[in-house]
Amino acid sequence: MGNLCGGPATAPDGKAKIHGLTLSCNAMSPVLFAQDTGIGAFEFCDLMSGAHLKPEFLAKNAFHTIPTYEGADGFTLGESNAILRYMAAKYAPAYYPDDPKMRARIDWAMDAMGTSVYQKWLQRTYPILGFGSHPADQAKVNEELSEILSCFKKTFIGQGKYICGDKLTIADYKVMPYLHCAMQPMIKQKSGIQIDPRLEQYVKDCMAAMPSSSMLKAADGFGVEEFLATKTDLPNYAGSVVTCGSGPTAGAMKTGAAKAGEKAAKIHGMPVSANCTGSLMLATETGVGAMELCNLMEGAHKKPEFLEKNPFHQIPTYEGSDGFCIGEGNAIMRFIASNYAPQYYPGDAENRAKIDMAMDLFSTGVYQKVAVAVVYPVMGFGAPPADQAKVNSTATEALGMVEKTFFKTGKFLVGSQPTIADFKALPFLYAANQPAVKKKTGFTLPPRSTTYELG
Repeated sequence: MGNLCGGPATAPDGKAKIHGLTLSCNAMSPVLFAQDTGIGAFEFCDLMSGAHLKPEFLAKNAFHTIPTYEGADGFTLGESNAILRYMAAKYAPAYYPDDPKMRARIDWAMDAMGTSVYQKWLQRTYPILGFGSHPADQAKVNEELSEILSCFKKTFIGQGKYICGDKLTIADYKVMPYLHCAMQPMIKQKSGIQIDPRLEQYVKDCMAAMPSSSMLKAADGFGVEEFLATKTDLPNYAGSVVTCGSGPTAGAMKTGAAKAGEKAAKIHGMPVSANCTGSLMLATETGVGAMELCNLMEGAHKKPEFLEKNPFHQIPTYEGSDGFCIGEGNAIMRFIASNYAPQYYPGDAENRAKIDMAMDLFSTGVYQKVAVAVVYPVMGFGAPPADQAKVNSTATEALGMVEKTFFKTGKFLVGSQPTIADFKALPFLYAANQPAVKKKTGFTLPPRSTTYELG
């Protein structure tokens, strides 16, 4: 495929390597950050030839995914958000400030883009990039993407240039490549979407502040802009173009210390949701707060008073007794642990990075293969898969990768003491190990996951 970036396709000696592809927005987020800060550089990983499945790559990342971080010291890490947090925390802390409320905002924005927004975004961009087919109902997904980007804008894009006002952070490095891709003319022509002018201006402001963003324009034919411009042969979208992300912008950003001695925080959620349970357990275990029932079946999450707390109308939502609110379970748990129970999120950069990677996996790849595909249909949250045996095999394989990556130094995911990674993972494994799941699907947890869940 040639040289897939505007500079060397191999990172220089003494620098970290970010293994990836220039057409992958997931990979380009940490690539741009590493190059702009001087931490590292792009390392081409040719997925088409199976480079990610070779033993030497699997030794770095058993999940055979990009991006994969490889430090000059041999430390390796998967998952885009985890890589960004690690690089910033260790080498460029100005991009991940230690202001507790600003950091929570950064975490929430990154997690929202990596989960809720991403799942809609990929359905409208990947088919044009050549990574999949269009959904059956393109118009419906266009409206869904429009809604979720409106929620994103109302939560994070305000009067300043960036997500945290006029301060560039790793949240912007995470978010910008996805929006940049969505605003390309060929996406509008072939998928029927365009992004709101305020979001488009946000992209322009970010790119002006990120020197390496030129890779998104031109990279030996495989920059996102130049590559999409070649897709003239694909059929045009037949419906009306939808502007994604319209509506109000974010209000004033809250910054400053977490409330000292918090004991009355509310975790809005439902105990039947494994996404909520980790945050609920951590808040209860630490004495920070307790559950506030949000009955989705009655539409409690769509009421104006809830939308003021979380425009994404999702659970869990954290509400401190000082009125500070956060969405996304991972962001909530990081906030609680960092400010009230640091033993659950130990400060060593490499240790935290592995915790972050585990949490991200149980929000993305492992979550999709175990929770969404196996457990949720049994709970009534989705249709049974067409090929249950295949789904079971895929879930087992994913949990096998978890075992190869974690459980290295103790009975918990990352060490001999529980961390927020365990609060994240346990509810999903516990649900997957229920007799009803086995009876309805034939799925059983692998032995190590069963031992962990029972322990």
